[in-house]
Amino acid sequence: MPELPEVETVRRSLTGLIGQTLQRVEVPDGRLRYPVRLRQFEMALGQELSALRRFGKYLLLDFGEFSLLFHLGMTGRLLLTEPEASAYTKVVFRFSGATLCFIDVRRFAFVLTGGAATKALPQGGDALEVADRQALIARIRQSSAPIKSILLNQKIIAGIGNIYASEMLFAAGIAPQRKGKRISIAEAERLITAGEKVLRRAIDKKGSSISDFVYSLPGERAYSSGAYQKEFLVYNRAGEPCKKCGALIQKTVLSGRSTFSCKHCQK
Repeated sequence: MPELPEVETVRRSLTGLIGQTLQRVEVPDGRLRYPVRLRQFEMALGQELSALRRFGKYLLLDFGEFSLLFHLGMTGRLLLTEPEASAYTKVVFRFSGATLCFIDVRRFAFVLTGGAATKALPQGGDALEVADRQALIARIRQSSAPIKSILLNQKIIAGIGNIYASEMLFAAGIAPQRKGKRISIAEAERLITAGEKVLRRAIDKKGSSISDFVYSLPGERAYSSGAYQKEFLVYNRAGEPCKKCGALIQKTVLSGRSTFSCKHCQK
């Protein structure tokens, strides 16, 4: 599932749309997590795209006070292409200078508008730049949940998924199963700093392409893949030697999610 770095990469790939007018919307197949209807987009028609924002794993297209909110689910894509380029094109946005297609094979993605978009935004602060570190540290240290589960909780911090939670915890030297209330203030500070560093590096590498994540940045070839997966230190490396100490990376299941860690490096 695309996480914060992948969604940020998509956002950057679409910045050329800012200032263009949305002229027409087509819905060749409205079957997404929430059914898509043409009337959702009426208030955006004829309006200029004023801003492109990302919050957590969500992407927002702002037309003045009216917003479209996208969540890519597991296989969603937002690409500047023509609808016939994919048999899985769900929604087509015809701008004055480009065509944006919302494509999804598995139909877990969604687009919401107006008030529904506002309500769908996660409650936690964005993970890329924690605005109130002390408040986040307090939330972590008040919780009896495993620290990895806390990182995945979008009500506490937004944008982190299974990949980057594992990488952040390794970078901070903290075992994923440790309870939040057992994390010291110094460790929580270290985790936040390490987390922001991991996310920024992943953005620099255009995210992680493990299965089918692609983007299309201006000046690059039509569809490009992220490269951060080549730098994974623990995620998806079970049975391989730790790049820091040489011990074997272990895979466990925590709260129903695959978790990767090094017992030697993560305390």
